[in-house]
Amino acid sequence: MHLIGPAAASFSLCLLAMFALRPLAIAMNWIDRPGGRKLHVGEVPVVGGLGMLLGMVLGIGLLNLPDSMVGAFLGACAMLVTVGLIDDRFDLSPWIRLPVQVVAALVLVIGTGAVISDVGAPFGEEIRLEGMFSYVFTVLTIVAAINACNMLDGMDGLAGALAMVALAALAILANDGGPVAAFSAGVVIMGAVAAFLVANLPIALNRDVRCFMGDSGSALLGFSVAWLCITVSQGSAPAAKPVTMLWVVALPLYDLSWTVIRRTIRGMSPLKPDNGHLHHLVLQAGLGVRGAFVLLVVLAVLLASFGIALDRLGTPDSWSYALLIVAGVLIVRLLYCVDVIRKLIPRSLRQARPAGPD
Repeated sequence: MHLIGPAAASFSLCLLAMFALRPLAIAMNWIDRPGGRKLHVGEVPVVGGLGMLLGMVLGIGLLNLPDSMVGAFLGACAMLVTVGLIDDRFDLSPWIRLPVQVVAALVLVIGTGAVISDVGAPFGEEIRLEGMFSYVFTVLTIVAAINACNMLDGMDGLAGALAMVALAALAILANDGGPVAAFSAGVVIMGAVAAFLVANLPIALNRDVRCFMGDSGSALLGFSVAWLCITVSQGSAPAAKPVTMLWVVALPLYDLSWTVIRRTIRGMSPLKPDNGHLHHLVLQAGLGVRGAFVLLVVLAVLLASFGIALDRLGTPDSWSYALLIVAGVLIVRLLYCVDVIRKLIPRSLRQARPAGPD
């Protein structure tokens, strides 16, 4: 019950900030215009990332958490959102954003002590990381999470909804004997994300107040989920196994992995954007934005739930890792099966079959 106030404060300030920032964003040209890979209609203010940050600052500030932890986490978040806002306005190169992401990850690791030292036992024996290698691995993991969330931010509501699924799963795990800080922060962050989704879900009711999170918001969410995953799965008394964290973020993980593999095979830079992400495949199947949203969110919920069930049943890590890989291959293959996908979605959520992919 003590979290209702901070979560409500996070929700309220984020919602108010997005409404208040809309005129400023339009005046300063902080808007997203359709064209190229962007298929939305109309000019949409990109204020969701800043709104969520403001909500999180207020909500987390009301929690009884160590100052060093709060300062490091929110400071790193502010850094990412600032650079993200500049990127949303001036379209920075990925090679400019990457060093900032690394610095933000280092601030988090040093300031909060969130380090990955245990990756479980994928091959039957437990693998532990020590010294500098554990710090490097942690930073790379956080940067990967940031970019995985950014890759999903190509369709109304998707990145925010999948972040909400991950945050809810992490809160469930943390509440079951896990770190109090992770549970409290997770609930407050969910409040901010819920407020953003009010203005970003693919529904007709929010058409006049719609806004996007932009790179600032996707970086913020990816970073926040990565921090909570590390906090929940590491330490002397982890609330869940490391492999369970991969189930929690399985859909972004599959999208990131397949994107890197696909682009590498084609001789492209892994950082070069294209229309081959998982949500693009579903849209190209002719489901429409709402149909694609429903399908992908349901998949994310099922994967996270399955991972939590495996964790609570005490399934060996090697089996859980193997099932994670098999599920990823099957899902990616399924999303290339246009006719099968269309049969899974009600007619009301479909649109006319497109002539072919872009």
